[in-house]
Amino acid sequence: MGGVLSRVSAVELPEAVTRVLDEGQAKLVEGLSLIDKCLADELPSTVVLKTVGATIAVCWLGRFLSNTWDAMKEEGVLQSAIEVLKSLPGISGIVAREKDKLSRKIKKQVMEERYEHSKVPKFNAIPQKQMSQKQVLQAIDDINSKDETYEDGKSMLSGALYFSSADHANFQTKVYGKFVGTNPIHADSYPSVARMDAELVSMTASMVRGGSEAVCGSVTSGGSESILCAMKASRDWWLARNGLGIVRNVMKALPWRKGTVKPEIIMADSAHAAYIKAASYYGLKMVVIPVGEKTGYRLTASAVRRRITSNTAIVVVSAPSYPHGVCDDIEGIGKLAAAYGIACHVDACLGGFVLPFAEEAGFARPKFDFGMPGLTSMSIDTHKYGLAHKGTSVVLYRCKEIRKHQFTSITDWSGGLYISPTMAGSRSGAVIAAAWASLLAIGREGFISQAKHLLGLAEHLAHRIDSECAHLQLLGQPDSSVVAWGAVDRTQVDIYKVNDAMTKRGWHLSALQKPAGLHMCITPAHSVEVIDRLVNDLKQCTNEVKAGAEGGEEGMAPMYGMAERLPDRNIVGDVLVAYQEATLDC
Repeated sequence: MGGVLSRVSAVELPEAVTRVLDEGQAKLVEGLSLIDKCLADELPSTVVLKTVGATIAVCWLGRFLSNTWDAMKEEGVLQSAIEVLKSLPGISGIVAREKDKLSRKIKKQVMEERYEHSKVPKFNAIPQKQMSQKQVLQAIDDINSKDETYEDGKSMLSGALYFSSADHANFQTKVYGKFVGTNPIHADSYPSVARMDAELVSMTASMVRGGSEAVCGSVTSGGSESILCAMKASRDWWLARNGLGIVRNVMKALPWRKGTVKPEIIMADSAHAAYIKAASYYGLKMVVIPVGEKTGYRLTASAVRRRITSNTAIVVVSAPSYPHGVCDDIEGIGKLAAAYGIACHVDACLGGFVLPFAEEAGFARPKFDFGMPGLTSMSIDTHKYGLAHKGTSVVLYRCKEIRKHQFTSITDWSGGLYISPTMAGSRSGAVIAAAWASLLAIGREGFISQAKHLLGLAEHLAHRIDSECAHLQLLGQPDSSVVAWGAVDRTQVDIYKVNDAMTKRGWHLSALQKPAGLHMCITPAHSVEVIDRLVNDLKQCTNEVKAGAEGGEEGMAPMYGMAERLPDRNIVGDVLVAYQEATLDC
């Protein structure tokens, strides 16, 4: 140390600087001497062990504080502070009582809406005596008397109803009836279902192969399960290629490393809620990128590039996004994924049976297929625009090397050898058969015609809102069958009150937030006449709300208004939980 300082002093330095260095050297020597005196009676081995122990303790403390800070950033500093306040004695009791009051109020409302119109008694236990089939069917007729019904082409629901006609719906039911009780897990007993299961995947893949014969996949129960399966397979595929096992686990265990080295999933805040569920199920860290008016509510490659780290395992792109109906920069983000060796999943649950046929239908729309670099998996719902009975979707992979990570294989179970391709064990062969039959009955010509119908209606709706609704504006230019809009001036028009007014006229639109808006998901159950009626009602309701017509405390406006204003998002979550619990009770 003295030699270093002497060489520094040899350089011509101001006298004041030299004096400070000399004083620092003297204090350092004095401090080291004091430490030597304190440790004079200690054995060298004891000094070493205490030093190692203190170092590890400091490292673990640093790791704990780092984890705490990461958790606070994910939850939000304000939200974390609110949670601490809510846990304080006195306040926690008040919060618990208010939650209970809210739960009872919501449950009362749900029960009244469920039972007040029905003459059929509540069945909260198996009836002691048998009911005849006629009695059961009569009970069903009573119970479903308030369910939505529609004539061909006259649906007033956003999404939900996808059948093009009652004739096709009846055809689906006939096919379903032929396979009630079948289960593809017993492929040896139901070879026809096993065949249709495989062919359904292949037919769906044919739309997006991009020239690759390696594309493969499996049938799931719906879009959310397809997403969950794809996220599990993508995570494990990435881990297998990035040190899954001893090396990565040792690195994770080192005390000076941050504990939050979870595989990361990059996604837009417009990505489907199922990805948040997947992150919770599979221990993924969400990296959420806000999208807005500047990018047309699309996730861009440049935004993704800035958020890629050594832990990035998956990036999600939508084709289109559920809220705004626009496609992300699929090609650009796919190239990024290929360059960094990460998985890229295309969420085409809505657009899978529409956008691949857009060009042949005469529309210029974003493309996606496995011929594009970096795209490793896709989810495409057959029970939406594939016009199949509810309960089927297809998850596709670029190759079997990725798909195998979706499977669960068990070799040492006492019940025998076991393997399952999806989250479910048993699956209904009836819905698989119905989906298979639907694709045959529609054919490529039918899907091209459907794409022309849907994209034409979407353009018509977007044009009328843009040109005729002075107080409304589009939230992105629609790429597929979803059209979204919000208020130009939110201080003049509460879009949620507009939604409540539309609901009173029989419409069932989807409410959006951040920003506040509504959307219409156009299906084959809609027509030009329905869209024109929608716009006319929308203009009238918007004018009524702007003129100051009050909607009262009923409807969704108060709920969404509260959700926007409250800084405590967990209170909003408590309301959702209370509602979900009420719907599951009887």
